[in-house]
Amino acid sequence: MNLLMERPMHPYEMKSTMKERGHDQVIRIKGGSIYDTVERLEAGGFIKSQETSREGRRPERTVYSITEAGRDEITGWLAELLTQPLSEYPRFAAALAFMAALDKDEVARLLKTRIALLDSQIAGADKQLKNFLGMGLPRLFLVEGEYAVAMKRAELEWVRSLVDDIQSGKLWITKEQMKAVGDAFESGKEGGDSG
Repeated sequence: MNLLMERPMHPYEMKSTMKERGHDQVIRIKGGSIYDTVERLEAGGFIKSQETSREGRRPERTVYSITEAGRDEITGWLAELLTQPLSEYPRFAAALAFMAALDKDEVARLLKTRIALLDSQIAGADKQLKNFLGMGLPRLFLVEGEYAVAMKRAELEWVRSLVDDIQSGKLWITKEQMKAVGDAFESGKEGGDSG
């Protein structure tokens, strides 16, 4: 809907514009999903078909525009997303919660692999952002990519310090210490239940 606030477009043009602007770095854009989304938005009264045309042997293309209800919906949704921090449940955080099931040297090795991949992703994303800017794409259309790179850089720095803490012995505890912590936690819960 946001693209339709700029001008009326057909679904393929929406998808192409999103890819040109690097939106596929922060939003999953699948083959037919844009068409399904357009159908749902039209059924909901958020967008409306403006015209349908056919060029040569190409399939029909329907151009859509945003409705007033769509404009209200997208601006309200964006305002909420920009202001309200939400708890998201990233897979990496889930892995961190259970990494004690692995040997500390294995965890350090796996995290070093993650560091190398993050370095590579950051370099690639930086290059892509510079290319977009070099092509004259306004920075306004690139801030989500900048945000993604900033988050990867923060993660990279944090993972490096985590590996240092694991290897120096500041973080990891032995299996016996883990069992003692578990036992103490269980006895604390039992004591708390009876009081």
